[in-house]
Amino acid sequence: MKNLLSGGRLALLLLCFAGFALYGMYYNSFGANAEVTMAYLGIDEVRNGAIMSVQSVGCLAVAVFLGLFGERLNKILALAVGLGLLGAAGLCIGLMPWLAGGFSLVAGLGFISIDLLTNSVVADVFQGNKNRVLPYVHAFYGGGAMLAPVFVTALVSPERPESFALPYLIIGMAARAAAAALAVTGVRIRGGTPYADMSEIRRRARQNPAEIFKESRAWLFLLSGFMNLAFQTGLTTWLPRYCSEVRDIGFTASGPMVTAYFTGALVLSPLAYAKLGVRRFYRGSLLTSAVLYVLFLLLPMPYWAVAGVIGVMGLPQGATVPTLVIICCDAFPERTASASSIIVFGVSLASLVSPVLMGRIMQDSPQAAMLSITACTVIAALSLPRSK
Repeated sequence: MKNLLSGGRLALLLLCFAGFALYGMYYNSFGANAEVTMAYLGIDEVRNGAIMSVQSVGCLAVAVFLGLFGERLNKILALAVGLGLLGAAGLCIGLMPWLAGGFSLVAGLGFISIDLLTNSVVADVFQGNKNRVLPYVHAFYGGGAMLAPVFVTALVSPERPESFALPYLIIGMAARAAAAALAVTGVRIRGGTPYADMSEIRRRARQNPAEIFKESRAWLFLLSGFMNLAFQTGLTTWLPRYCSEVRDIGFTASGPMVTAYFTGALVLSPLAYAKLGVRRFYRGSLLTSAVLYVLFLLLPMPYWAVAGVIGVMGLPQGATVPTLVIICCDAFPERTASASSIIVFGVSLASLVSPVLMGRIMQDSPQAAMLSITACTVIAALSLPRSK
């Protein structure tokens, strides 16, 4: 643990925290900002969901590329590039908001690189401590996601639709600064990381880079990740809109519903694995979330109770992504980038399908749209492959 918290490694860890927090803020600003974004761009729910689908095209491209060739890269420097791309997209949306849909593709390239490469960097650089470190990294995603709705509602006003771009501008500036610091750190500590001898890494990586995709376990991990993220993406994208339309909760108060969800995720995720095995925790969390979610949708309750149920639901659900990353990296320890890409590929597919499909259903029945994703958590839990 001493080596974990010393010098450049500590700086690397803090920048991984910062990158995931900014990723969480950017990605989850979308749902809280949906109403004002649609007003500014003059689009409906389906076309608004399609913006996330555009992002997902970039996500899928990066997931495939890094799944096949990620082991050949200095992942710290590649992570800096991904963070820089997210920053560039945020700046461009802030300065040219009428082109937000197109710049979302660049954002997708950036934030999915952050997701995949941070998981892989932690597995490589902090190998003996990854089961302790990864939950904290993902907790910072939860922290960013928790702050996003409050951040958006503080800056954005429905009376000024053009204000939807301001949160992205601020996130973009912070991401560019973090990317520069990460690049400098990566160069300085390279000798003390697995990336010191890139020639040897590349020699090993050329040997059948797609080998893990030949195993059935990889496809079951993909299915589980897709179903899990189809639920989470659908929830965080459309929960504020659902609360506004069905629960009669106003714009300012509906955004914090996502904050309540990620507050729960932030509390539990660093503490869960010591008490339970990762597989038991993953399955149990998903099934518990499904039950709580159905209760939230079907039972009438006051505002404080809605926030409470959503927060409690986030306690188990929010830690499931790092749990699945750990399980997958343990299953394929020599191919951490490829293993992480399986989960990221599932995230990308979910982002491609879930928001736009739910947006279409939301037009007819917000209640049916939110209920439709309940089965995803159950399928995600049951499809997790057994350990060898």
